[in-house]
Amino acid sequence: MKRLAACVLAGLLLLLSAMPAAAGGAQPFQKGHALGGWWRDDYAAPSLGAQLDALRDGGVEWVELTARWFQAERDSTGIESDPERSPSDESLRRAIRLSRERGLRVLLKPQIDLAGSGWRGEIQLASQPAWAAWFASYRRFLLHYAELARDSQVSLLCVGVELDGTRHREADWRALIRAVRAVYPGPLTYAANVHREEDIRFWDALDFAGVDEYTPLASRENADDDELRAAAARERDRLRRWAASIGRPVLFTEIGFRSVSHAAVLPWEWERHGPVDLALQARLYRIAIEVYGSEPWLAGTYWWQWRSGPPPDAAADDSFTTQGKPAWDAVRVFYRSPR
Repeated sequence: MKRLAACVLAGLLLLLSAMPAAAGGAQPFQKGHALGGWWRDDYAAPSLGAQLDALRDGGVEWVELTARWFQAERDSTGIESDPERSPSDESLRRAIRLSRERGLRVLLKPQIDLAGSGWRGEIQLASQPAWAAWFASYRRFLLHYAELARDSQVSLLCVGVELDGTRHREADWRALIRAVRAVYPGPLTYAANVHREEDIRFWDALDFAGVDEYTPLASRENADDDELRAAAARERDRLRRWAASIGRPVLFTEIGFRSVSHAAVLPWEWERHGPVDLALQARLYRIAIEVYGSEPWLAGTYWWQWRSGPPPDAAADDSFTTQGKPAWDAVRVFYRSPR
């Protein structure tokens, strides 16, 4: 009985730590940052504690941790962990523990990727038996992390990431969410691909509506601030209308820009290299914060993404990370200031 009571109390604390505020109350804004773990032992890196310290000292209060499993192709029905590219459970538990020791809350964001060509948004099955097999495999994957999240006292769990090709399977998703709630007592979200969030029909089954926000802010390189700001304002107004229609607080489960010359044109593109532009990245961060930062429907931002170890030469790095770059100053000012 004592163990049961302790589990119930832990579950209530998880719910209270991240649930939306009551009607008429202020939302507890989630000052978040993603901390990527793309290889087995990224979260076991000796430098991880120092990077968590840097995030906390910059005003970050929530850390988003990723965990990947893989399926072979777009129409494969089996989802498995990868011995090299999936973080070990031991390293993930360590990252959660180190985060919580620093007073940081954790959003656990499991996701699947394709071992072959394509990306997760293109997953599509050709028959009802195939869909049933895929959801059974996905359920095994997700419940594995739901149990880990429960046992490690994770504050928020994401049930899916950018699975565009599955969004019409509403009944399957609702059944999956019920199964997760039977295991994990805390609040849930889903990370929709930008401009696909309006197609999701199961937001009412979740506590937060998540968007991976990578809207292009320009059609050409070298756009000025007025053009960038106007594009961000149009996206803000669209999301404002959508948020009002679903009655759920919204999280930017991912938002960010690379330090590369085409960052405003192709903000989601992570493989294409180009001239490094640290100043553009900082401008884009400041504009995003200016346009979105005070919106009452927005319950949190998770900037994409920090690394378990900083880049060896930040001035020559064209990736998403803001470690050692001017854009980090924009995040620190935002998170340290009253909202």
